[in-house]
Amino acid sequence: MPDFILYVINNSLWAKGLAALVLLVYLQRLATKPDVPVLSQFRSMAFVLLLTDLALLFLPTYSVFPILQGFGLLFFYHRVLAVYSADGKLPAWFWVLSVPVLVVTVLTPILGWPWFVGFLGPVVLLGMWFAFSQKLYAISEFNTEGAGVIQASRRNLIQGMILLHGTALILVPWGGYLNPFVQMVLFPLVDLVHTWTLSFWERFADAQKNRHLTTLEKNLGSLFEFMVAIGNAISEKLEMDKVMDFVVKSAVKATNADGGAIFLLDEFEDVLRVKAVEGDFPPPYQVPPKVKLKIASLTEYFQSTPIPLDKTIVGECAMTRKSIFIHDTRDDARMSQNAQLDQIYIASIILTPLLQGNKVFGVLAVVSRRGNYLFNADHYSQIQTFADYTSLTINSLFTYLELLEKQEMEREVGIAAEIQGQLLPSKLPQVSSISLAAYSLPAKGVSGDYYDVINIRRGQILLAVCDVAGKGIPASLVMVMIRTIIHLVAHQPGMTVGRILDVVNWGIAGKVSLDRFATLALLSYDFASKRLEYSNAAHHPLLIFRAADKSFETLDTEGIPIGLEKKTKYNQINTVLQPADIVVLYTDGIIEAMNDQGSQYTLEALQKVILAHHEFPPEKLKRAIIEDMNGFVGKAKQHDDQTFLLMKVDG
Repeated sequence: MPDFILYVINNSLWAKGLAALVLLVYLQRLATKPDVPVLSQFRSMAFVLLLTDLALLFLPTYSVFPILQGFGLLFFYHRVLAVYSADGKLPAWFWVLSVPVLVVTVLTPILGWPWFVGFLGPVVLLGMWFAFSQKLYAISEFNTEGAGVIQASRRNLIQGMILLHGTALILVPWGGYLNPFVQMVLFPLVDLVHTWTLSFWERFADAQKNRHLTTLEKNLGSLFEFMVAIGNAISEKLEMDKVMDFVVKSAVKATNADGGAIFLLDEFEDVLRVKAVEGDFPPPYQVPPKVKLKIASLTEYFQSTPIPLDKTIVGECAMTRKSIFIHDTRDDARMSQNAQLDQIYIASIILTPLLQGNKVFGVLAVVSRRGNYLFNADHYSQIQTFADYTSLTINSLFTYLELLEKQEMEREVGIAAEIQGQLLPSKLPQVSSISLAAYSLPAKGVSGDYYDVINIRRGQILLAVCDVAGKGIPASLVMVMIRTIIHLVAHQPGMTVGRILDVVNWGIAGKVSLDRFATLALLSYDFASKRLEYSNAAHHPLLIFRAADKSFETLDTEGIPIGLEKKTKYNQINTVLQPADIVVLYTDGIIEAMNDQGSQYTLEALQKVILAHHEFPPEKLKRAIIEDMNGFVGKAKQHDDQTFLLMKVDG
C-alpha cells in the first residue's frame, strides 16, 4: 500500500492533472458570465482531460487514454466551431478514422503487435488537426458572425496541438504519448493552451459588453440631444417642415448614413409624399432610365412623385406598419433595382413606420451608399427609437397645431389627455405565468399618472407606474420622454430595474424644469425563477399579498424623484413570488382618495379588499377595489389621479 501511495505522489501526471484543474476552476469563474457562448463545450473538455488523466494514473502503460483524449478534444472543438459556423459540423471521416484507431490502440498490448503500430494514433490525430486548422483559418468576418474571437485564438491552439501530436509521432519508438517528456512537459503546456484559448472568449465578451455600453451611452446622448432640440424647435415656432428637417438630419447624423428621408401619408389619398430629405438619398425603387441621366432630374422626380401604399418598399413599410432592415441590398430581391452601381445605388437601408397606436403618419428611412459601410443592429435599434419619439412628437404637434388654429386654448387639457392616453398600453400582454389588470382615472380630464407593461425578453416582464408633477402638455411631454427612455433601455442586456431608473433620471435631469419631476416605480418579474426585482424613485412601496399565509408585505428602496439630481443612483430589492401571490403598484390617488368628511381611503382599506377577494382573478379584483373605493368616497370630488396595476402569479 505505501508503494502505491509513493507511486501516485511521484507520478508524472500531476502536472497534467493540475493544468486540467486550472481549466475547470477558470470555467467555474466564468459560470457567472452568460455572454460566453462556449462554456458547455469547454466544460466537457475539462472533464475529458480529468477523466483520461485519472484513468492513465492507474493504467500508465495504456496509450489509448491520451489518444482518446485527443479525439475527445477535437470533437468538442468542432462543437465550439459549430456555434459560429456550419463548417463546425463533425465530418463522417472523424468516426471512420477515430474508432479503428482506438480499437487498434487497445488491442496492440493485448495481442503483442509490434511497436511501430503506435505511429497510427499520432498520424491520424495530426492529420485531423491539420484538417481542422484549415476550417479555422477559413473563418473571417466576411463569412462568419463573431469571427474575431476565433481569429484571435486559433494560432496558439493549432500550434500547441500540432506540437504535441508531432512530437508524440517523433517519439513513438520511445513511448510516444507515454514518453515522460510528453507527459510532464508537453501535455501540461497544451492543457494550459486550452485555458488560454477560452480566455479569448472572456476578453471578447467583456469588450463586446463595453462596446455595447459605449454605443448605448452614445445613442442615449444622441437621443437626449434630439429630444431637447425638438422641444426647443417646437417652443420657438410651430413649423412642421422645420421639425421634419431636424428629425431626418438627426437620424442621418446618429447612424452616419449617406442620406435620409421622411415620407408622410397624404391626408386625402393612399399615397406617401416626400416631406424632408437630407444628404444623398436616391429613390429606393425603380425609376425611368432617362431620369437617371441627370442628378437634378432624379432629385426632382423623387421629391415630386407620390408613392402608392401598395408599391415599393416604402409603401410596404407603411402598409404593414413594420420596420424593414436590409443589411445588404444584394441579398434582398426587393432592392434589386438599387443593387447596381449607378445613380440609385443603395448598399444598406433601414425603414421604420411613423405611427402612434394604429395611426400611420409616414415612414422614416436612412440609407448607406458605401459598400464598405453597412448598417448593423445598433443602427436599426436607434432608428426605431428615433421613429418612436418622432411619432409621438408629430402626433402631439398635429394636435397642438389644431389647438392653435381653432384658438381654443381651453382645450389644452383635453389634448394633453389625448397625448397621455396614447402612452398607456392599448391592451395588457397575455402571458401564461401571470395575470394582469390595470386601472387609471384622471382627476381633471388629463392625468399626471403613467403606467406601462413591457415584455422585455422571453419569460420576463417589466411593470412601471409613474406620477409626474403638474398637468397639461408639459407634463405629458415629460411622460413621453420617460416612456421613450424606458422602452429604449429596458430590452438591453444586463439592464436591471435600478439601472433603468439611473438612465431615466440621467436623461430627464437638467432637460426639464425642476417643477416637472416625477416619482417612478419599476419591477421586473422572471417567469421561470419567479424572481421579482423592484426599484423605487420616491414612489409608494410595492405591496405584495402572500397567498400562503394570507399576509401583506411591502418592498421599498430609497431614492429621490426622477429629474431632480442627475448623479442620483437607485438601488433595488429582490424577492421570490409563490403561486397566487398578488403584487400591487399604485399612486397616491388610490390610498388618499377622500370622502365628504375629509377622511382618506388608506392603504389598510385597500389591503382589506384584497384579502377579502384574493381568490378573484385580477380583472375581477380590480372591479372589487374600484367598487369599494367609490363606495367610500361617494360623490366627493377627487383632486388626484387614480392608478393601480395588479399582477397575480398563476397557481
